[in-house]
Amino acid sequence: MEITKITVQKKRKDRFNIFVDGAYAFPVSEAVLIKLGLNKGMQLTPERMEEIESENSAYLAYTTAVDYLSYGLRSEKEVRTKLREQEIPEAYIEPALQRLRDQKYIDDLIYGESYTRTMMTINRKGPRVIAQELKQKGLDEPTIMTALDQYPENVQLENALALAEKTLRKQSRVSSREGGQKTRLYLQQKGFDKEIIQQVFEEVETEKSTEDELDALRVQGDKAWIRYARKAEGRALIQKVRASLYQKGFANELINTYIEEKELNDE
Repeated sequence: MEITKITVQKKRKDRFNIFVDGAYAFPVSEAVLIKLGLNKGMQLTPERMEEIESENSAYLAYTTAVDYLSYGLRSEKEVRTKLREQEIPEAYIEPALQRLRDQKYIDDLIYGESYTRTMMTINRKGPRVIAQELKQKGLDEPTIMTALDQYPENVQLENALALAEKTLRKQSRVSSREGGQKTRLYLQQKGFDKEIIQQVFEEVETEKSTEDELDALRVQGDKAWIRYARKAEGRALIQKVRASLYQKGFANELINTYIEEKELNDE
């Protein structure tokens, strides 16, 4: 077999097309072309072809990973997944990853610390959620625990407080108790521990004024009244509405006030 022509690819000037015995055979990178001294007229033995394929695959694995990393930090698992998606042979993935480790292009601890700082600053996620996400990205438990050191307790409390206050402001149409429950559940879903959540509720004001609580009750009461009035009336209707409002966390005294208002308006 003889290399009869070498041409530069139109879209990538760093890659070349190799023609053997007058027909297109395979592409190679410029680095491989130079390293192996490929040139027109060279005779290719099966062993030489195998060497070219090996060098080309190794180079492709490495450059594909570097290109992927150029867009931002990645975990080792993410890089490995990317190479597999690009159908890089498994035999060339681990050597490429080791080279990247040696060059500090991939480092799961550095990645985990950066990810933790980003999530706590931009998204205000709690540590449990961040830990779950880092685990999904392939980080082991010791690395995750070390990375979470970037998230001190005072910052956790600050973030949780900000989220709680924002959530409570959106609860104007529900009872104080329900608003507090929804806020607590939201903080749990964001990944904050019970101890932080407890500190938050010791600092935030969850109780509405009587006037605001009654306004919220009227909103929920009117909804329940319309819903139950389709199937009940009189005392049965009142009992259903009363039970619904009680389940939503409103006090009996305010429920009685609302019922009295409705009865007066209906007269």
